[in-house]
Amino acid sequence: MLKGFFRKHGWNYIPGAILLILSTWLHTRSPIALGNAIELFAGSDYAAFAREAWRILWIALGVFVTRLSWRYFIIGTSREMEIYLRDKLFSHLEYLPIRFYGENRSGDLMAYAVNDVGAVRMTFGMVMAQSLSALTNIGFSVGEMAAGVHPSLTLFALLPVPVAIFFIIYIGRSVQTKFKTVQESFSNISGHVQENINGMRVLKAFAMEKQQYESYQAESDGMRKANLRLSYTSAMLSPVIQVLFGLCYAVGLVYGGRLVIEGEIGLGDYVAFNSYLTMIVQPVMSIGRIVNMLQRGLASYKRMAALMKEEETPVFDRTDDGRTIEGTIEAKNLSFTYPDGDREALKDVSFSIPKGGTLGIAGKTGSGKSTLFLLLTKLLPAQEGQLFIDGQDITSVPAASLRRAIGYVPQDGFLFNTTIEDNIAFFTGATHAEVECAACEAGLEKDLAIMPDGFNTVAGERGNHLSGGQRQRVALARAFVRNPSILLLDDTLSAVDTRTENRILENLRGELEGRTAVIISHRLSALKEADEILFMENGRVAERGTHEALLALGGRYAAMWTQQTEAEDEE
Repeated sequence: MLKGFFRKHGWNYIPGAILLILSTWLHTRSPIALGNAIELFAGSDYAAFAREAWRILWIALGVFVTRLSWRYFIIGTSREMEIYLRDKLFSHLEYLPIRFYGENRSGDLMAYAVNDVGAVRMTFGMVMAQSLSALTNIGFSVGEMAAGVHPSLTLFALLPVPVAIFFIIYIGRSVQTKFKTVQESFSNISGHVQENINGMRVLKAFAMEKQQYESYQAESDGMRKANLRLSYTSAMLSPVIQVLFGLCYAVGLVYGGRLVIEGEIGLGDYVAFNSYLTMIVQPVMSIGRIVNMLQRGLASYKRMAALMKEEETPVFDRTDDGRTIEGTIEAKNLSFTYPDGDREALKDVSFSIPKGGTLGIAGKTGSGKSTLFLLLTKLLPAQEGQLFIDGQDITSVPAASLRRAIGYVPQDGFLFNTTIEDNIAFFTGATHAEVECAACEAGLEKDLAIMPDGFNTVAGERGNHLSGGQRQRVALARAFVRNPSILLLDDTLSAVDTRTENRILENLRGELEGRTAVIISHRLSALKEADEILFMENGRVAERGTHEALLALGGRYAAMWTQQTEAEDEE
């Protein structure tokens, strides 16, 4: 997952590590200088004392410069990693199949992009720096204490340190598991909030605010408990280390004081020893934070690695080979079963649409109409030898090339939280005149005329600032502006009134000229001009023919037409 990043940016860690080690080494020079200064001051050698004071000042300046430099390389590179991971994660999510989004909550996916990426960044930034700093600090300090002051005093004073490290490792083992629980709780609560915001109109319409709030409280309380359990475990580290290092200071005070009295070490050496002991405390105490953050980073890295292993859409389908799609569509005994389904969504569906032809599809909910559209756009995989585009098996046509030639208008008319013009143009590079023409063809001109900001009106999240009919017509204009050779309309006019529908259908006849069109509609009036109409039931074609032929047949289509016509007459 990070191979590409380390190939490009990994070298930055080398100068960062060198500068960090140099900074630590310089830092461990100050106790020696301090001890010497005290000895010189006690001996009234003020000129030498001044030189040691200047030495301490230059050491501080060197530590400042080297610390600033290593942070630039190590912490700066970890921030580059954060950007790299988020870009890689977003790119991966863009190319995952539709099936994946039906199996995973959006709140969980948001947790990957926010919490998990941040935890991995900390592991390869601050955790790496603190680990190297702790090791070098302890190594240099212990070396100076043993060689420069007194080996026995060093040995006895540091006896509690291995015990402290043991407790740090022992307590840290449960951090990873508890942090994973915290991440899962965050995902659940994020998904809950997002679902409630997106479904706020339905929630209020059913007066479910109190019930949803109570459900949210339960999830929030679960997250609180998970965080508290993690905090309790993490909080044990610092007191344990402080108690054990209190023993180190006690040994240093008693045994070291006796060595000074007996004249085995000087007062300056004793001061330097205690300074080194103080310098060791912070790195050892940081082991707790290092283990904590490392466990969190490892847990997040494993979660992200598992996500990145999800199989993407094949590279073949993501590559637009520049071919021209004329628009001839043919299905031969097309069948499809969803991976988790217990029955076939489509069964032996056959039809043929010449270039510029129009196929209408009607039927009850769940009859397989939308599944057919998902197969035509390769959002679902068709079996080889069952679906053909321009005489070629759809499995041999790259999805990118096919979708470039398709204008797809889904039933929900999803819109982005930007202006109506941006939603219609949709990164196609369309001019304002082309957007205006497409909006007019979709029957939006009267709505735009009464909007204060016109085309600059913000649609809102998922288009919630607009009515259902307006959303559908913006989505229809978005398809028109692409100038596609194949137009797929999935119950596009279900949310508009009959008069608006008739006006759009009149415009649509002009838009469909020379284009292949497949139109799904519960309103049969939108299908009567189609060259052929399929009436589907339970994934099969129950009736087929032109509008007039199906009325003459007197079957299910004719019964639905009569029912809808009578309802319109009553209106």
